[in-house]
Formats: sequence, structure tokens, C-alpha cells
Amino acid sequence: MRSAPHRTRRAEPALTYGEFVDDALFHPTWGYYSTGGVRFGEGGHYDTYPLALSPFFGRMVAGLAFRTWRRLGRPEGFEICEFGAGNGQLCLDTLLWIEARAGRAATWRRFAAATRYRIVERSQALAVRQRLQLGPLARRVTWVDADLAQRPPRRRFGPAGLIIANEVLDCLPHEKLLVGSGGEPRVGGVAATLAGRNLTRVALARAMGAPATRRRVRWRESSLPLASRPALAAFVTQYYPELLNGRRDRPPVFVAPRMATLLANTARCYARAEALWVDYGDARAFHLRAPEARKAFAGPPRSGRSLFDAPGEDDITFMVDFTLATQAATSAGWRVMASGPQGDLARLAGVRLDTATETIIRHRAVTWMLALAGVGPERDWRRGAVGWSRGVAPTGTVPLRRYVERSLREFARQRGATFKLLLLRR
Repeated sequence: MRSAPHRTRRAEPALTYGEFVDDALFHPTWGYYSTGGVRFGEGGHYDTYPLALSPFFGRMVAGLAFRTWRRLGRPEGFEICEFGAGNGQLCLDTLLWIEARAGRAATWRRFAAATRYRIVERSQALAVRQRLQLGPLARRVTWVDADLAQRPPRRRFGPAGLIIANEVLDCLPHEKLLVGSGGEPRVGGVAATLAGRNLTRVALARAMGAPATRRRVRWRESSLPLASRPALAAFVTQYYPELLNGRRDRPPVFVAPRMATLLANTARCYARAEALWVDYGDARAFHLRAPEARKAFAGPPRSGRSLFDAPGEDDITFMVDFTLATQAATSAGWRVMASGPQGDLARLAGVRLDTATETIIRHRAVTWMLALAGVGPERDWRRGAVGWSRGVAPTGTVPLRRYVERSLREFARQRGATFKLLLLRR
């Protein structure tokens, strides 16, 4: 429920803003991803390019992995490591394309023999769905239950690898920085009440885990001096010194301290590696100027929903600060190999998209027909989402060809692209 004034005593923040975001997404009792309620793809809550461009996005990942393997000296032990694998479609398409290329080229056969796939996944509900999606190919995948944004890997995954992180940075817990009435920096917090009572974080989890009380929880934002959070203040001093200059006209700025931790811990996964980060975001200047509504989102794309409308039932994401990502990566020992629009991935992977439309249409048509036949873990919401009509589609559907052509245009856009990539090496 959206925050609103109530006749109760002033609620003190039970959670930091970042804790609220992380719990709403990953709390084992009520988090959006942890409970398995997320619906991917057409007819679901949202789409991603690995789904919209399937199987071509997987072919690009396979091509980039093949080139990385050659750049690293063709090691006998090589991994493709995906962070947050969603419904497993990208993994499936990547493995199938490696297998297809291995049947036609000797170098690809050597690459296929050397390569394993690893998925780092916080949500066990999604890990189950990924196994269902992969079927027999699941035996070629290793799953790791870990949150590398908080803790380093227990041990190195292997000698060499390519790390893939598609739309991972945008759902890290972000803190909300504001400017006080006197120009002093402040940090947002979130309080919750139920029937007029302030909830602790533990009591909040109980309330949100019960359908009878979830909708009765009321939310309220507050703020504290930044100095009350010494670790966050140190992070801001290092990466966002411009937020300490006392300007009163600055809109709220969202910062992700765990991004620096994640990039540092990722550097410890392999002795030699490249890492591809793909997400929607922009450089620092955007984050300092843009209003709050253009940087933090909840629910389906363009729904205009508040982060407090239905936490635990809505996705929550943020525009990624790629200036921070680049600075934190460099501090962690990574070298930036490429930075630019997401469409550069096709060039970096050596994949041409001029014949992609028909292939993607055929692939989506098969997926849709399987859903109609009752096959697959996502059949229930996919079967009514894409229409065959050449003219006006029924309400709530999009003609398949138009959908694919639009997705390819958006992916390949070079100027003003919302989605960007960052390719790192160490």
C-alpha cells in the first residue's frame, strides 16, 4: 500500500532504504524473487532481452565466451558463470548454440569440451525453475547459492571464465540520499506500521508473510543524518563527493554501496576472467539531475507504480550508475575493455543480426505453441500474450512480428540507448 498519513505516533525507521529494497526482493518469507512469484517473458511481469531476442542473445553470449576462451589461451578448464539466471532461458540458448557450433567446427569442439556453465542464484525458487527450463542440459550446470554483493566466494570457482550479469546491478539494494533543509546530507529510511503499531524488521517479516495482514501494512519514508551511517558516509565520500557540497536543489540520489562489494568479490571468482555487465542506466550526471521517478521503478515497466504500492509482489529496480560501476571495477583490479550501448554485444561476440528477425519469430512461435499445449513452467501466462494477427491485435496482445522487430531496433540502438554494457578483464 502506498505510504499515506495516519493518526499514529511518528514511526521510526525499522529498515534502511537498502534493507527495505533487499527484503522486498529477496526476503525468504515475502521477497518477490524468493517466493517464486516472478513471471518472466510475454504475458508476465516484464521481459528481458535474453528472452525477447531468444535464441540470439544466447548466441551472442556463446560467441563472446568463445572469444574470451581464445584470448585467455584456450584453457582446458573454462566456465561461463551467470549471475541471477532468471528463468534459465539465456543458459539454455547459450549451451544449445555451443553444441550446435561444436558439431561444425573443430575449434568450437575443443571449446565445448573445456566449458562448463555455472549459475550463481540467490533465489532457490528460481533455481528450481531454471532446472525445469534446462531439462537434460541441467547436468552440465553447477548452481551456487550465494550473494556475492555481501560475501566473497568461499573458494575460487576455477582457473578461467566469463562472467555474465544481465540486469543484476539494477536490483541491488540502493540507499536514498537527500538534502536536508539546511543543506546537510541525509539518508532515507523506511518505517512500517500495522494497526497503528510500529513494526520491527522481524515483526514486519511476519506481517508481510501472512496474506491476511500484508495488505494492512502501512509504509512511511523518513530520513536521518548521513553521519548516523558511518560506513555509508565513507562510501559517499569516496565515490560521491559532489553530494557533500550542500546544494539544496538536488533531487534524491540513489546509490548502491554493494555494487563496489560485488565487483570486488567477482574479481575473486577466477584467476583470469572477463565479466560482462548489461543493464539499463546512465552516467553520473544523469543521476545527479534526473528526478526520482526516472531512477527508481516498481511493478511492470511504465506502470507508474510506487515502490510502496505492493512490495513483495512487485519488482523493484533502479537506473544503474555506470560511473560508479566503472570506478568500483577499476578499484577492484578490473580493466575496462569496452563500455557503450548494449547493441555493441553483437560486434564483440562476432554475431550478425541481419537474419535474426525470422529466427526469433520461429523460436517465439514454437514457445507460444508449446505454452498453448500446456508445456513448460511458464505456460499459464504466455499462452495469451502474443497474437498472430497481421492487423490490430486483440486487447493485451502484441503481434509477434511487430514485437520482435521493435525489440531488435531497441537492442541495436546506438544513440540514447537506455541499456548499456561494461566489459571487464583481469
